[in-house]
Amino acid sequence: MRRDAELYSLILLLGVLAVAPLFSTQYTVRLLTVGLLYGLAAVGFNLLYGYTGLLSFGHAMFWSAGAYGLSIGLVRLGLDPLQSIGLAFLLTLVVALATGYLSLRHTEIYFAMLTLAFAQLIYALIIKLRDITGGDEGIYGIPRPMGLGEYYYLVLAIVALLVLLAWWIVRTPLGLGFQAVRDNSSRAASVGLDVSRVRLVSYVISALYLSVAGMLYAPLNRAITPDIAFWTFSAIIVIMTIIGGVRRVAGAFIGGLIFIFININAMRFTEFWQLILGVILAILVYLAPEGVSGIVEKVVRRVKG
Repeated sequence: MRRDAELYSLILLLGVLAVAPLFSTQYTVRLLTVGLLYGLAAVGFNLLYGYTGLLSFGHAMFWSAGAYGLSIGLVRLGLDPLQSIGLAFLLTLVVALATGYLSLRHTEIYFAMLTLAFAQLIYALIIKLRDITGGDEGIYGIPRPMGLGEYYYLVLAIVALLVLLAWWIVRTPLGLGFQAVRDNSSRAASVGLDVSRVRLVSYVISALYLSVAGMLYAPLNRAITPDIAFWTFSAIIVIMTIIGGVRRVAGAFIGGLIFIFININAMRFTEFWQLILGVILAILVYLAPEGVSGIVEKVVRRVKG
């Protein structure tokens, strides 16, 4: 997808999302808000997976770091919103730097398994630190500063800014460094790139994207529970990115939006919604390995041809 075409696609999609609540019910607005946050999470994950070539099975720990950091600040410590946001970012940076330093010594399946192990460690800590995190009951009574409709537009503004920022990042020398490391780390090192540092920067930026999504999710839901830190949520983040299309910012973002609506509609019709989701994913991987965005790109090329 050409760089200008992808940008125009993002702007068009964000414009549609801006007017969508005018024709939607409260329930649909809530789904759209969750879809925006899932899309943001997929974009952040894609910076690491699609553009740097590192598959993580532990990104739920960053979503939960943002959500729990903010919630602990607001509910447990009585901090104001800005202080709570600062606490959430600090917690995320500590987790990202610590796990990144240890995990990025390895690549491929070893890196994936290490991130999964660290994520499960974070999940166990959330369960055990009951006085701070609420244990398996979670944290309730998280304040939301405005009504659902207004909150939707706040989320949309933040998500739009960060998604467009990601589109810009992958086209800067830093983003090109990500892709150079992904394509051939030995060659990247031979031309002077510090491969370890590039991977760590990508890992931390990716973590911060997930953290922001988690911070925005907590007030929307007004409660958080440890399931957002469990490994299955990390798997969902991977699935969303694959559905939309890796190596495309627009693709990952669309994947998050698509996933929430597939998930909700499948759950409405059957209790075996995971099976339906699995079949859809298998069909996409087999017929369109580049995801939904890859299908759209091929259709556009054929029309122009």
